[in-house]
Amino acid sequence: MAEQMGLTQFFAMEAGDYLERLDAAVSKTPEPDREEFVRLTRALRGSALMANQQAFAQAAAGLERLARSVHDRSRAWDAAPKQLAVRAVDDLKILARKATAWSNADTQKASQIAATLQAATGGAPPPPAPANTALQQSPQSLHPLQVVLRTMQPLRGIAGLADHPPLPDLLDGIDRGIAELVARKEAGPSAADLFRAAARAVSRTAQEIGAKGQANPEAPEAQEFTRRLGSLLGLAGEVVPIESLCYDDAGPRVVKQGVPPARGAKLGNLELVSHGEHLRQAADALERALSSVQRELRVHALVGTFHSLATAGSGPLGTALGEFAQAAREAVARGSALHDTKNFARHIRDAGAILSGAATESDMAMAPRLAAVTAALRGAAAAAAAAPAARPTPATPHRPPAPSAPVARPIGAAVAAGAAVAADEGPGLVGSYQRYDRLVAMLGLGSPSIEALLAGPPAVPSAASTAPAASAAAEDVVPITSLLYSGESALQRLTSLREQVHGVLSGTSPDGAVLKDLIEEVFDPVHLGAGRGR
Repeated sequence: MAEQMGLTQFFAMEAGDYLERLDAAVSKTPEPDREEFVRLTRALRGSALMANQQAFAQAAAGLERLARSVHDRSRAWDAAPKQLAVRAVDDLKILARKATAWSNADTQKASQIAATLQAATGGAPPPPAPANTALQQSPQSLHPLQVVLRTMQPLRGIAGLADHPPLPDLLDGIDRGIAELVARKEAGPSAADLFRAAARAVSRTAQEIGAKGQANPEAPEAQEFTRRLGSLLGLAGEVVPIESLCYDDAGPRVVKQGVPPARGAKLGNLELVSHGEHLRQAADALERALSSVQRELRVHALVGTFHSLATAGSGPLGTALGEFAQAAREAVARGSALHDTKNFARHIRDAGAILSGAATESDMAMAPRLAAVTAALRGAAAAAAAAPAARPTPATPHRPPAPSAPVARPIGAAVAAGAAVAADEGPGLVGSYQRYDRLVAMLGLGSPSIEALLAGPPAVPSAASTAPAASAAAEDVVPITSLLYSGESALQRLTSLREQVHGVLSGTSPDGAVLKDLIEEVFDPVHLGAGRGR
């Protein structure tokens, strides 16, 4: 309830801001800015839908239809539509202030506003056919895809959209699927299933956000959409080396020399730097992913970037970029980008750092460094393909290992056994004797003896006889400072701690205890270095 109330309060503030700007827009003379009029009404309707304010959204939709009719010049902006718009904006302001204490009377008022606007604009337009049905009827027509993009635009304009995963990643995935279909210039047989899965995923996510304030990032609908998007992008097939298609003999294998595809123009420094920054941000986004669905959708979003880099021109750097893009696409296709996301993101970030220095470094200097990243990426992909997939475990604070000491009996086991026996010991004198006998047996003291007391302590062996034993023991003793982090190992540990702190803070509800342990460990090497004077 607290989360829902917070979402409603946010809607009230956001809708109030949109309505104030709409008030200023419709009050302009001789007419409002037509583009701004449509944009603000669309954003107002989208904000109401995200907050599950259905009655308010219907009224905002009526105002949006009025704005579109003015924008398309199918209605003149004279005194009548201006008065209607001003009155509707004023009434919606009042309703926005009542969003946190909404009543049935407010619902009726919003319905009256919607009916008035609908009557003035000639009624609501017929709803467009769902994209999946239209694609089934006419796979060659790409018009339904444009309808999907226009429908998604109000969602894109909602402030705080990134705070409700996996909705932003689902919208990005839909954009990516539409771009792929437009590039093919034809919707394949799987396109309808893709948009049907997208509709179910977005619908469930929006319903959960409206009801609970947050959505399940691992919902089956989101996983189904992610799987179908990967199939559309051609990432489900296994990549095989071309040598496996030939006979294992002397050949000949290539009978006729083919014509290599023409490479694009060489990328300028500004484009290289832009690609580099994009790769670094994408690597950070991969590491911040809170679910496997988010992670997989963000990997899919990188496919277009790799395709652009694969045709980045000729020359040493262009060739190195093509090799890197091919290695990255193979890592995505083989699944190593998902099974070993940490290493994949690290290699992507390294490549981005190299490209970000294009303004100050030459192509000849960057090409071998990028080739080294490509080799490391291919090696990591091969290792991930050979090893069984393992689910990532949450990061836990790490401490330097302590030397183990041999013990006769684990303390935990003794305590557990003692606790089990103590349950049968009473509080009286009998229970006291029972506890005494149990503790004597546990510590191995044996029975008391007056003869042992009168005999005195055992003789101390001479120094000469104990010298060999002492020297033998000294060989097993190591300085305690060798067990502490120092130098390069300390720097490596601090770097890994940074990633763990970043991962904890990026969660929806960071664990304060885990974060405290990580911060304490960050300062441990600092104190050690200060004690050693370095």
